[in-house]
Amino acid sequence: MSKKIIFSIWSDLTEEHKSVPQWKKDSLSQFKNDLINVQKKYADQCNADYFLFKAKSKNYIDVQFDKILKFEELTKTYDKVVYFDLDVIPITNKNIFNEFNFNYPCVYEYETDINNRDNKMMKRFLRKNLREKTVLDPMNRHSKVAAKKAMLLLDNISANNNICNTAVICGNSKASKSLNFKSRINMLNNKLKEAKEDNLYPKEFSKGWIKNNEIYFSYILERFNVKFNNIGIQWNYILDDSVTEFTDGAHLIHQVNKDFNATFSKIKSI
Repeated sequence: MSKKIIFSIWSDLTEEHKSVPQWKKDSLSQFKNDLINVQKKYADQCNADYFLFKAKSKNYIDVQFDKILKFEELTKTYDKVVYFDLDVIPITNKNIFNEFNFNYPCVYEYETDINNRDNKMMKRFLRKNLREKTVLDPMNRHSKVAAKKAMLLLDNISANNNICNTAVICGNSKASKSLNFKSRINMLNNKLKEAKEDNLYPKEFSKGWIKNNEIYFSYILERFNVKFNNIGIQWNYILDDSVTEFTDGAHLIHQVNKDFNATFSKIKSI
């Protein structure tokens, strides 16, 4: 029988970051045990180990790198590894270990084309930023795509409009080696630094760029033509300010808005 694990990471974040204001920290703390229990229950359902690791970092940005480095480390001792952000809530009877080929990195990649007709509000928002010369939030998905594109242009690659969300990552040692994340971090940091200084984007975009695990993950996939499995929205169903309810087709709820009470209440009523 193969050794399998689902793991998550916890950090008592002490440094301020826009992605985790105090109210989100409070909500995570309040529901921490419920989240651990529901993830562990799902791991048991999949006949997998479960472990919650304490991150080495207390900075939000660095914790996002810690999870990928821990994923890489665990693939050396486990045959199949699944990572969940702690705000990921499994609501499925499907076994994720049986859904994808773990020889390739498994992650949710999605398109952020600003010209898509569904992005009218975002286009107005970006134009307002440029008009008022406001630096775009580096956590904005369009900022991340722009940073990735700028990095790839330095390699003479015309990039796509896609970005990965790393709340759910699956794979094995072969998948981990194809990413080679740890050994590439210095190169990625230098590439982003160069891209900030030499790119086609206005400073309202580039000035805010900071190192980011999703930018780097997406860059690696495209730059090195890494074959991967796009797990799709159903395995990373994001609930945020614009999408607040999940559908019957979702397997994993990614509670970005931290409204855990609403989701747990709905689960119990089903």
